[in-house]
Amino acid sequence: MSKVRIRGIYSQSLTQIMLQNHFDVVQPSPEVARRFGLPFRDEIPDVDIWDRSDLQGIVAIAYESVLMRLTDVLRRRLGNVITRTPRVAKGSIYKGSVLGTDEKTGQTKVDLGSIAGLLPEKSTKQGTQLMVQVRAHDYGRKSPVVSSSITIPGRVAVLLPEPVVRLSAKIKDQETRNRLIDLGGKIRENSENWGILWRTSAERLTDDELRDEIDDLLDTAQQVQSKFGETNTPGLLFEGTSNADIEFPAEAKEVLDNTRAKIEPTIKLHHFYKSAGYAALVDFIESVIEDRPTERAYLMSRLEKIISQDMPKVDDPIDIEHVKLDGRNIILSKGRVIGISPQELLIRRQFKYTSRKLKMAPEFINDVEMEGYEGDYAITHVVPGAATLVTEYFSHDEHLRGTYVNVNTGVEVYPSSGSNPSRIRYVDLEIDVVSPAQGETRIIDQHLLKRGVQRGFITKEMADIARMKAKAAYSTLAGDGADLKMLDEDMSETSSID
Repeated sequence: MSKVRIRGIYSQSLTQIMLQNHFDVVQPSPEVARRFGLPFRDEIPDVDIWDRSDLQGIVAIAYESVLMRLTDVLRRRLGNVITRTPRVAKGSIYKGSVLGTDEKTGQTKVDLGSIAGLLPEKSTKQGTQLMVQVRAHDYGRKSPVVSSSITIPGRVAVLLPEPVVRLSAKIKDQETRNRLIDLGGKIRENSENWGILWRTSAERLTDDELRDEIDDLLDTAQQVQSKFGETNTPGLLFEGTSNADIEFPAEAKEVLDNTRAKIEPTIKLHHFYKSAGYAALVDFIESVIEDRPTERAYLMSRLEKIISQDMPKVDDPIDIEHVKLDGRNIILSKGRVIGISPQELLIRRQFKYTSRKLKMAPEFINDVEMEGYEGDYAITHVVPGAATLVTEYFSHDEHLRGTYVNVNTGVEVYPSSGSNPSRIRYVDLEIDVVSPAQGETRIIDQHLLKRGVQRGFITKEMADIARMKAKAAYSTLAGDGADLKMLDEDMSETSSID
């Protein structure tokens, strides 16, 4: 049974899900231990889970097999989650073969077998074989960064390629630090040229257990070296642990709210408010509700009033945070709120030109050529929770140039924070509908949706739902009798929004 350690704003909901799916929760926080009646098990976890820095999901670190099981569970329980895992794991060691110099970066391009990595060192002769280790993940479109400086990572220690003894900065107890430094010095006498870095978990083990760990790592180092000499082609020599970046869009946050509500009092939009920066306020309101459940409605009204003061108002600046499936976070051209109703916000964005916003795939005969003038603008209709974002593009003299429907996860409207304006946030599901005022309505970017499934960012079920949303938008713009034959075609070239 895999052991998991969970921290952060999603910890209670995720603990419930993990326990129901046969994970052992170790080192629980005091609040989680109290709520679930868990003993404090001081064991090393197989998977570590903590909040992303932007609180829009979690980061999980484990070996690939454990991460696959974790992501399967979360997709089954939460539905719309975006999962980003690297094609090669950080810390993995490969036998590589130099391919030459990368034209874009000037770095050395190294064949790892299944993928090429970039070595930020001076170019080596093409065909040279060398041992390299992955230093940075290949999220998105970037190639993994590798190094010829090799370390051997373990659960409580890391072998370093220099004769030193180091400690994790998280080990604070001075007596423990002195013990580990002394022990490391003694072990170093028989570790050849390897140095030692003690990880935080080392402070909980005995000297004999730590010696056994180093012996195992030295054996691993020898096996890696032997395997390098025995193999003739590029390939994996040692598997490192992977980081999974798991994003929780609006739909997933709602399921997490419902899961948490089965454990303790939970307000509506609990995880949204916490991701928006109101964690302390939410915790206070829920603690009062727990003691005074009859005052829930009043307390919720007060919370909503406080937060409403930071929500966008007419004439406020506002950002549109367009998150790509590969994790790139694109802030679209600056907008301003021009209208608010109970159903939607209207955002106006000013452009120098709009022609590129609605350009069509070049293989079509009836492509629309639209001359752009400074002063062109767009009106975006924002419906909170909606799975589409509709933008109308206008010329400088207020003639409609066309309509663009972006298919996405549920739209979230975030309040302003400090000097940062309020923002619209969603994850783009790639497939879109474009409808020029003079031209044919089309469904575009289908190959990008397909690529998202192939890379494992989304499931086939999520992609099918996105296609249905695009189909519905197409029917609305082109008419119910429109021919949808293009929906299932792979188009090699398509247009994209800014």
